[in-house]
Amino acid sequence: MKTVIIGGVAGGLSAASQIKREDQSAQVIVLEKSGDVSYAACGMPYNLYYKDKPVEDLYALGLEDIRNERGIDYRLHHEVLSIDPARKKVTVFDRERSQEYREKYDYLVYATGNQPNRLPLPGFDDADIFYFKTLDDTRLVKKVIYEKAPSTVILVGSGYTNLELVDVLYNMKITPVILEKAASILPSIAEEIRVKVLEKLKEKGITLHTAIDIIEKKGTVVRTTTGDFEGGMVVVSIGVKPNTAIFSAAGGELGVGGAVKVDRFLRTNLPDVFAAGDCAEHYVRQLGKNGYMPLGPTANKQGRLVGSNIVNNTAMKEFYGIDQTAVFKFFDLTVATTGLSERQIQEIGTPYVKVFVDTPTRGAFPGGGTMRILLLFEKGTGLLLGGQMIGQDVVAKRLDVLATVIYKQMTVFELAEIDLSYSPLYAPVWDPLLIAANKAIKEV
Repeated sequence: MKTVIIGGVAGGLSAASQIKREDQSAQVIVLEKSGDVSYAACGMPYNLYYKDKPVEDLYALGLEDIRNERGIDYRLHHEVLSIDPARKKVTVFDRERSQEYREKYDYLVYATGNQPNRLPLPGFDDADIFYFKTLDDTRLVKKVIYEKAPSTVILVGSGYTNLELVDVLYNMKITPVILEKAASILPSIAEEIRVKVLEKLKEKGITLHTAIDIIEKKGTVVRTTTGDFEGGMVVVSIGVKPNTAIFSAAGGELGVGGAVKVDRFLRTNLPDVFAAGDCAEHYVRQLGKNGYMPLGPTANKQGRLVGSNIVNNTAMKEFYGIDQTAVFKFFDLTVATTGLSERQIQEIGTPYVKVFVDTPTRGAFPGGGTMRILLLFEKGTGLLLGGQMIGQDVVAKRLDVLATVIYKQMTVFELAEIDLSYSPLYAPVWDPLLIAANKAIKEV
């Protein structure tokens, strides 16, 4: 059995590793067009702190480990140009040798990831414009920061990546200025949580401009409808789109958000072609349908399942789906969400109630902080639909409890009865989650 995998980052390497794990005799070829092996992209903003820390430290595995220990034929600088699903071949360009060749397959895994949305405006193809998406982007940004020492960086967009960069740049004594086209930031985050992020921006003296339209970039100046902004570097992070051009050209069907359409087994409409990761749809359990929320854990889980389904092609398993859990750091705050957003609940028409509480994170012990927990639950039944948090100290792990509650389709009544651990070092005697659940019970 021969499997060719297009893309060697999270989904691709996970699929390759799982195939070899279950069938050591299988032939697995990974075609990666960049010069980097699978890496932890979420660590890129924080790598900027360290001038002499190579970005290669973000590699999940070294190239020789992938090839020798896992037995995977992992080829860097190999770009797939086209797929021929009828003949089960891909056309590949070897950039190092500048030659083209064709590779046959029994199974094909499409794991090409996504790419940043670009601003189609004058000046936004300049060398000092960065779309912070790959390790090469990280290398270039570090080079500018440490060689040119910009005093100000303009950040176009206010999503997770740019807010993490705000934190990093501010702590590197570089002034970040945020330009956001929408009327506010973080549209999937409830207003009660979002306001805390805005308060932190104000506390730090960081300039945020919303409802702003960019006209062009001239030299070091970004011209907008509300004024001109000057910066030594510009980072654009205005969302991503799936890399699907090759798949689509081969007759592949696209779905939500232009991602590769997959069934629950992660099969595409092309024969013996699977898809995984940031290029593919993701089944959202609470909605009972596919969505698109590209995150590293999902890519790894999908890749592993694809690998297993290829080996066990007569007894495949379904991808169990995601509950839209995500978290990011913003200065001393952790912002976290799981389950349905308020907007999604409104769209599906479920009657719901929203409550939030502000509580300390620990008992009578130094080093704690405060946090806000927001619960969204079904009116009448108390079924937990979504949860969001922001605060200091232990936030992310409490969010994971809510993710588990949602996965098991529990109610706020059941959440209130969970036997959570207590010690003043870690929590008050009534854990913040229990306080929130008891408040929710009063509103069901």
